[in-house]
Amino acid sequence: MKKILLGTLLISSMAMGAEGTNLYLKAGADLWQKFDIIKPEGSVAANKKGADDFGYEITAELTREVYPNLEIGAGISYQDHGSPERVTLDNDARLNVPDLKSIPLYVTAKYNIPIESAFKPYIKADLGYSFNKIDSKFKVEDLREDDSWEFSTRIKDGIYFGIGAGVEYNNFTTDIMYKINKSQMKVDTPNGSFKENLDYSRVTLSVGYKFNF
Repeated sequence: MKKILLGTLLISSMAMGAEGTNLYLKAGADLWQKFDIIKPEGSVAANKKGADDFGYEITAELTREVYPNLEIGAGISYQDHGSPERVTLDNDARLNVPDLKSIPLYVTAKYNIPIESAFKPYIKADLGYSFNKIDSKFKVEDLREDDSWEFSTRIKDGIYFGIGAGVEYNNFTTDIMYKINKSQMKVDTPNGSFKENLDYSRVTLSVGYKFNF
């Protein structure tokens, strides 16, 4: 992963200093989203596959055409994945998995399909490293007694990957991509610790604008 990050920064620096650089600024919304289910051994599931909150992202990418119709570059994004869907048990206990946010740093490749049209289709792929963050701890709520318990919680960084397609018109872009942020959550409880993957998968629709330099 360190090699990927160094390569990303190198490509970005090269693009900044070269003519024919493209800067893409984009905003995206998750149309479909899924978390890995957290289920400690010998326990019930702490969340469902869905998400309770709206997921979105803001992205900047620098690319340069290195071969006819092929752009290579680097990107950085702020991604708010929202909240995993909570589970409420029959005894009115609710298990709360923390909200997840990510800042991936990645290499991106974009191939512009050569056709004679004002609408220019393309395919795109991202690969990099996701710096993950949680804003709270793993929490158990007793809804009957109006009480709750929190446990020390840590989140690991992981791979970021995306692939999809889009169209460009007069420097405006729209694309739809399938993306995954890998992460692992560790929770310390009085009965011991447990680790579970908390990967986030989704389909994201993004719109943006391309600046040429």
